[in-house]
Amino acid sequence: MKKHLFILLAVVLVAIAFFVNKKIEDKEDRAMMVLAEVISDESDPQFENAVSPIITQIKNDSLIGFWADNEQFPSDDSVLSYLDTNYFNLPIIDYYTRVATVCDSKTSLSFDYSDSEIDCNDYFLNVLNTNPIKQVDGGLINIDDATTDVYYLASIDFPNNQTLYLEFYRERTFNSVAFKHKNYSYGVYKNDILDYKYGYYLYPNNLNNFVVQSDGIYKARHYKHYLINDDETGKSVVVSLESERWMRYLAEFAFIFFALLLSYYFYLLHQNGRKSLFKKSFHGKIQLTIILTLAFAFLIVGITSSIFIKNNITRKTQISQYKQAIIIRNRLEVNLLDDDNLTKPGLLNSIKESFLCDINIYNLDGDLIISTLDETYDYSDAQIIDIEAFDAIYKDNAGYFIQTEYYGDERCSSYYFPILNKDNELVAIMNIPYFDANKEYDDRFSSFIFSYILIILILLGVSSIVILLITRTTLKPLKMIQDEMSKLNFGVVNKPISWKSNDEIGALIDQYNKMRWQLENAANRIARNERENAWREMARQVAHEIKNPLTPMQLNIEYLQMLWQRKDPKFEANFIETMHSLLDQIETLKSIATAYSNYAKLPDNNPTVFDLSELLTSTVKLYDIENNVLFTFKFDKKENWTMYADKNNLGRVFGNIIKNAIQAIGNAKTGQIDVILNRIGERYNVKISDNGCGIKEADRSKVFFPNFTTKSSGMGVGLSVSQDIVQNIGGNISFESREGFGTVFTIDLPILKEK
Repeated sequence: MKKHLFILLAVVLVAIAFFVNKKIEDKEDRAMMVLAEVISDESDPQFENAVSPIITQIKNDSLIGFWADNEQFPSDDSVLSYLDTNYFNLPIIDYYTRVATVCDSKTSLSFDYSDSEIDCNDYFLNVLNTNPIKQVDGGLINIDDATTDVYYLASIDFPNNQTLYLEFYRERTFNSVAFKHKNYSYGVYKNDILDYKYGYYLYPNNLNNFVVQSDGIYKARHYKHYLINDDETGKSVVVSLESERWMRYLAEFAFIFFALLLSYYFYLLHQNGRKSLFKKSFHGKIQLTIILTLAFAFLIVGITSSIFIKNNITRKTQISQYKQAIIIRNRLEVNLLDDDNLTKPGLLNSIKESFLCDINIYNLDGDLIISTLDETYDYSDAQIIDIEAFDAIYKDNAGYFIQTEYYGDERCSSYYFPILNKDNELVAIMNIPYFDANKEYDDRFSSFIFSYILIILILLGVSSIVILLITRTTLKPLKMIQDEMSKLNFGVVNKPISWKSNDEIGALIDQYNKMRWQLENAANRIARNERENAWREMARQVAHEIKNPLTPMQLNIEYLQMLWQRKDPKFEANFIETMHSLLDQIETLKSIATAYSNYAKLPDNNPTVFDLSELLTSTVKLYDIENNVLFTFKFDKKENWTMYADKNNLGRVFGNIIKNAIQAIGNAKTGQIDVILNRIGERYNVKISDNGCGIKEADRSKVFFPNFTTKSSGMGVGLSVSQDIVQNIGGNISFESREGFGTVFTIDLPILKEK
């Protein structure tokens, strides 16, 4: 029953784990689909609905019309300030960066990363011609641009070839909610050519070289991909998730194992009680000791490994960051040799996009002169260089300086390097704060700890199962010895234990077998001595009962002799009376002698072939005359119950036991005597049970002794003679009894056949 319950519990836990895993997989798939659709469709319907009417209002704005008519447009920043105050004051527009540019036939644009200039209108025309676009109501145009998350452009034409261009864009923020999970990566293809990507997955330059080209979910060994193709625009988006599913399976296995282990523990707790849970079980103590030793060893190995891994990750991260910082420093110094300018935003932004890190440049007074940090970071403390870093670079001429700093609540590893000009003179101090690197380090270390804990749990689980099996197998002989020792008893045949291995268990079993043999010999000697003493006691009782009538007989005879010698006239009358009395006493002595002779002597053995079931049936019918006793006799009628033995002697054995059972029941209203006949191998087994008063604990060792009885009548030799009859043919008779509940006698007989 216990085994079936644990199997059922294991099946239920596996089903729950499968269901949970399926839910997690479905949630991941839905998240990847949503993310792919967001990346694929670089539009914002709510923004479009809010801004389209505003563009129409700007076209009809009187002040802007005045500026255009008089060709007196103020600076682009002033125009944008006016628009922000009067039109772009909606919350949804605050999420977008806004740029206003007024172009005419003479306006040209220049960029920090290039010394060349381009016609203003040609620039915006080129933007429209080189990117996929979608017209929106009110003259708003959605542009699928690789460098931004969402990009809108609106152009308003005025007289005299004047055009107002309004740009709205949301930069591609890699630390947005969708990408806070470090395992996400994505790639965007246009006409099967990789346009841009994010994350650690190495996407091929050509989509045809990707693992899959059709839409949908694809599960690889370490990654799971979701691909979506837009045939109209030729755009394909792949979202990839690093999915170590084996870790999830390990977690589920650990959950199932420990749930079963806890269930087993609570089961044992319920069965044995808290204090006796391990006190009663030697193999339980061994198992607990080994498991705790393993757990302690795993804990020590885990602590040591975590320290080693932590130091290794820190060292590798610092080396990688240092190498990257050196490259950036060299690039800045090369640019410094070319144009002697470090404050170009275009240069720093291009480095930021290349290396995905922020850069701060400080002058020799320690003031921040340029930074790529955006408003997502609180860098008010970075306006002035850290004093320790400044002293190390400026005063001590250190080649670099590293320390941990905080920007608000954001922790980072901050690297400081000197910037030298062509004359090897210090002109500035470069600072690179690595935010994501610390997060990556924390993620890696957390992943290691989680993986290690799962592996340890699995190893502990497997080890526990192996320990349970090994200890149970190893200690099985001890349990066998315990069972056999519990069966040791006087007056029964105790079987020896067979063990083939010549080991410590074998030596223990040999000692047990020797002890069993010595115990049987001692029991036989004790039983023989007790039987002899019982027979002596019975002989004294017989002599006493015979001697009692002899004394009056002798006195009567002496009295008659005296009358005869005196020739007393009363002699004749007394003679007749005395003769009658003597004859009565002689009959009493004769009956006593006959009774003891019949019970005391071992009956003659006259074996014949008979049916044991028929003998039991007739014996039960013979005694089935008590109104308050219900008899039942169970046996297999198809079985051959042939026996070669003395039928009368065995009938006497069964009769003695049944008669004792009836007497034990006494006047109880609901007496029950059950007789069961079975065949076990080459032996017959007869069980006779009753629900009588049972045998007292103090009397059980004397049951088969002659002259022992608990009844007011009888001479107490019936069971003793029955035991002699059964043992004489190689059988065994034993009993089990509970005082107040009844007794069960078991007669084990060999199947004797006629020679």
